[in-house]
Amino acid sequence: MIAWGAIAPHGGVTLDGSERLRAAMVELGRRCEQAALEALVVLTPHGVHVEGHFAVVVAGSLAGEVEDEQLAVSTERALAAAILHELRAAAIPALAISFGSNAPELAEHPLDWGAHVPLFFLPRLPVVVISPARELSLAEHVRAGEAIARAPGRFGLVASADHAHTHAAGGPYHVDPEAARAYDEAVVALVERNALAGLLELGPAAEAGLADSLWQLLVLHGALGDGFDSGLLAYEAPSYFGMLVASFEPTAPASRAITPQSTTTSESAAGSEVASARKPISGGPTRKAM
Repeated sequence: MIAWGAIAPHGGVTLDGSERLRAAMVELGRRCEQAALEALVVLTPHGVHVEGHFAVVVAGSLAGEVEDEQLAVSTERALAAAILHELRAAAIPALAISFGSNAPELAEHPLDWGAHVPLFFLPRLPVVVISPARELSLAEHVRAGEAIARAPGRFGLVASADHAHTHAAGGPYHVDPEAARAYDEAVVALVERNALAGLLELGPAAEAGLADSLWQLLVLHGALGDGFDSGLLAYEAPSYFGMLVASFEPTAPASRAITPQSTTTSESAAGSEVASARKPISGGPTRKAM
């Protein structure tokens, strides 16, 4: 059972030097802690790519280094197996992957930066790392999220996602600020309105802006359904790609929703970071592979 969701950037542990984004990630970690989770499932666009299949890491642990920050985490292998079962039961192509040792429980899988950076800011919990499959349709990614949500246990789902990669010079891609703004502004608006179903219309915009976020966000949408409230914590594009931080918490029962304390606590905790989360979409120099 998914008990919490998030959208988190992976533009290095320094987040391109953005204090606003870093403060938002610290707040995201606090909210994750409050959710009292047993494990975290991370959707990364930078893990192992298996053509036409979701790739679920079943190695006993993962380890990696980003910007001199080392991180090692254990895999929640029972949850990984349950997710594989649910994906296959839903006719979503999915494969178990591992690395090194032929005994998966002893294997240590490389931790890619797409998973490493969000996990760096979140509580140390067992994890399951999953790579989407862009060869599959957008609708299949939504169905994959629905399948993941059926896995047992109390876990959080993190969509590791950087957005359009054509904001400015400094990266390995062409520059198209108009395409970048169009995609990122649409994503920000959908998160603010808690209307992630609208992501299904953004395929052409994601392609034009060279986004690496749409597929993970659609899995998140499928998993959360209409049972969660969104909270945009920050958005910035300090370089050539956009980064967004958002938290998704279970919708309060109707009997609690009318209580002022219940409806304001989660947003007020982030203070001024939430109130001023949305910044003009612009860019400057740095480099990261999409």
